[in-house]
Amino acid sequence: MRGTKLTYDCSNDKWVREPVDLSVEREPFQEGGMRLAYRARERFPDGGEIDVVLKCFKEDVLQGQDEGELIKSEAMTQMVAEDFAQQFNKLCSSKGLPHRLAFVPVSVAQIPNLETFQDETYSVEPFLPGDYKKYNDNNGHNVIESDVVGAFCYFTYHQTGGSLVVTDIQGVGTFYTDPQIHTLDGTGFGAGNLGEDGINRFLRSHQHTLLCEQLGLPSPNAGLSDAELAAKLQADEADIAREDEAAARGARGADEDEDEDEEDDDDLADVIAQIQAAELAEREGRPWVQG
Repeated sequence: MRGTKLTYDCSNDKWVREPVDLSVEREPFQEGGMRLAYRARERFPDGGEIDVVLKCFKEDVLQGQDEGELIKSEAMTQMVAEDFAQQFNKLCSSKGLPHRLAFVPVSVAQIPNLETFQDETYSVEPFLPGDYKKYNDNNGHNVIESDVVGAFCYFTYHQTGGSLVVTDIQGVGTFYTDPQIHTLDGTGFGAGNLGEDGINRFLRSHQHTLLCEQLGLPSPNAGLSDAELAAKLQADEADIAREDEAAARGARGADEDEDEDEEDDDDLADVIAQIQAAELAEREGRPWVQG
């Protein structure tokens, strides 16, 4: 299928347009909480081809939102994260440290639908073969401990004066994809931007390591007395406990709703069975006794 590919240029703050030619598998090979992923091949005018992944949002996630704008926000998020990655790499190099990381380039594919005469929008990025790992999420949880990932995320917070943080780091090796950016005012960068709350959740889980010190990143607890630090840690633990309890209540509520739905289904099935039994008894000319 043919269409248009848009790629966000951070340095000039604009979208660059070019034609795109894709061959896409019919069924998704991966399904996340919010999106479906399809394997595809991108063909170039010189005859070259590469393996890519097309992603689109699930219908129940959209809830009336403009999918095209959401996907553009996700693509912009990843390209902004890549710009921060290059700044981080330069800082590491200036300190004589070997650490490097990158976010794979992601674009927006707009494909005309010949039946509806409207564009279908996907994100498109290179396929990453290998062992896929998730290091942290956008709710302040560390899944796999990594000094480099932790330092990078904290670097983005420090570099912007605390106005944002790049988190939700995942990918293969040191090539990452699908990050999330939390901003202080909660605007931009897609549906996963949790605003100031997202930034605070990251800071509570941040482990300030030797690498952070080597990069000249000040500890978020710098300047606190022992008493102030103890009070802060106690408050952080209380906040985490409240958030975990709220999440647990939400999960229990979802389970209870599901149980109620199952009970309603069982009751309806019983009523249908009794009606069918009564009709059968009437046809056979025998009395029916309700069970």
